[in-house]
Amino acid sequence: MLDVFTEQHEVLIKDGIANLYWYRGDLQKAWLRIGVPEPASTNIWKLTDENNHALSKRKCMDKLYELLRSADFNLRLKISREFVRILIEHRNFVPQDPKHRIDIAERAALKLRELIAAQESECERQRRGRQQSANEKQISYEQQLTAVRGSFEGAMALPPQQKGYALEKIFTQLMLASKIPVEAPFSLKGEQIDGAIKYDSHYYIVELKWQAGKMEPKDIGAFYFKVEGRMGARGIAIAMAGYTDGVMETLPRGKELTVLLLDGNHLANVIYGHYTFQQLLEHAISNASLKGQLYCSHRIEQR
Repeated sequence: MLDVFTEQHEVLIKDGIANLYWYRGDLQKAWLRIGVPEPASTNIWKLTDENNHALSKRKCMDKLYELLRSADFNLRLKISREFVRILIEHRNFVPQDPKHRIDIAERAALKLRELIAAQESECERQRRGRQQSANEKQISYEQQLTAVRGSFEGAMALPPQQKGYALEKIFTQLMLASKIPVEAPFSLKGEQIDGAIKYDSHYYIVELKWQAGKMEPKDIGAFYFKVEGRMGARGIAIAMAGYTDGVMETLPRGKELTVLLLDGNHLANVIYGHYTFQQLLEHAISNASLKGQLYCSHRIEQR
């Protein structure tokens, strides 16, 4: 059914409905059946022209639409749709009098069917376009993720001292694929920042470690200091080898939590497509917010 009614549609409705009904009383009853308010209908059918003659059915349709334009939009839409339904569902266009121009109603019904078919075809075209665009975006993400995976697997064979630099590039590459705003590594006042991202209106300072040993409490303490020195910032530490027991035991208790702890398994699960980085962040943030746990499990329940 039509969702938008142009002047062309209204002319077809007026011509079609006015000529579908031969008897004025039948047309008036049709108005009431489809929801034209009875007082408005009664007033319109009482109107006369300059010669004090009753208005023609076509002019009554004009008066009705003049009234509908100043009424509630939903009422106008409902009544217009009902008029269209009457016309396009009518199958027996037989004149009730030699002067009955029901052929005008038949042509209006045919034209309305064509317009509805064209509108439905356009809606379907737009729907397919949106679906294709969504598919292309998904393909694009999968292709980019494949490239990230290649970089990640290549970095595994690098000497230990080169893995850290490779991880910075891999992380930036992954964020770009994930459509997450990312800042490249930078130095500030002798302080090295491995990068930053913006997610859900929050900035996250990133600490990336790809070394043989696990991340220790002193490393986390230094990272906390970096994060707390910035307005409203949060932190994400990604230690590919994980964390020592001492880190978990010395995590802050009873104070504001500003750092999330992730490891190589978390990152690999994203790179290999088990979940997105956005899903990982939501999982990590909910654990920190609801349970006070800065280190979250690797398993994410898909909802």
